[in-house]
Amino acid sequence: MLHKRGRVKPETEKKIQQVLKDEGYRTNIFAKNLKLKKVFKFAVLIPHPEQDSYYWTLPVRGIERAWSELASHRIEVKFSFFDRFQEKSVLLAGKKILKEDFDGLLTAPVLPRSFGRVLEILPDNLPIVFFDSYVPGIKPLSFIGQDAFQSGLLASCLMKQTIHQTSGKIAVVKVQPEDYHIAERINGFLRGTCDFGGFESAVVEIDGQATPLDISRNLEAFYRQNRDLAGIFVTNAMTHKVAEWWKAKRSKHQLILVGYDPIPRNIKLLKDRTINFLISQQSERQGYEGIYALFRHVVLGEKIREKIMTQIDIIMAENVDYYQS
Repeated sequence: MLHKRGRVKPETEKKIQQVLKDEGYRTNIFAKNLKLKKVFKFAVLIPHPEQDSYYWTLPVRGIERAWSELASHRIEVKFSFFDRFQEKSVLLAGKKILKEDFDGLLTAPVLPRSFGRVLEILPDNLPIVFFDSYVPGIKPLSFIGQDAFQSGLLASCLMKQTIHQTSGKIAVVKVQPEDYHIAERINGFLRGTCDFGGFESAVVEIDGQATPLDISRNLEAFYRQNRDLAGIFVTNAMTHKVAEWWKAKRSKHQLILVGYDPIPRNIKLLKDRTINFLISQQSERQGYEGIYALFRHVVLGEKIREKIMTQIDIIMAENVDYYQS
């Protein structure tokens, strides 16, 4: 009866269906797909791995680990990379996805305006999982990432508890182009610092594509006007670029520097204590969980959570060698 073979009286079928419902029975979709020898193809749409100081190598590592684990289940993953500094690049990468018949999409929508246009051209029935960031007003199958506002608030708490001076300026370094979750980090930090007696926060913008020399000039101009600089908060993985500027000054002036992401260059500067704290958003885990979310939904037919929030981890020189994301 379960497979619609043979004849069963209507009243008998009704009773059996009720028993199955009560017992929580569901069809073994995985076994069914295995029999059909179906291959499931998932697209991954993210920035080039080397961009943002090689930050994107972290989720790529997690994606590839999940893919390796699921290879025996006929899962294929195809990467489509775009230039996160070029709006048109996102559209071109999105159109490439249209040319193939994918069963799901994992993406980091770091350029909200472009991604809104990409999502308009993709099939309505394509399961989409966001990670790292999201687009306000668009509801994906699931979002995997950090509470950006809360992480900014945490950064302000770290600053408040460790800052050396009793008054001064705090620089909030906003790396362009900005996306929604970066803006939320800034909002969280500013909310946390609004009650810092004697301190004033100021936003400093730097271009994500700027040369080290241009970044140094930008920061130096800010410092000349704010000699009472007491702390710096950097909103993404480019923390090392700000830290390298400060380290090169060889200043005896002490400040607290808080940033994001355990990429190699950040870790090096964390160990020599130029950077005081790094906040990790568990980027490798985000990529890993993203592929598994698509697998559970598409292949196993399971319902997945709309939000899978990752921990907000604090990394210091004392624990960085033992940190696993």
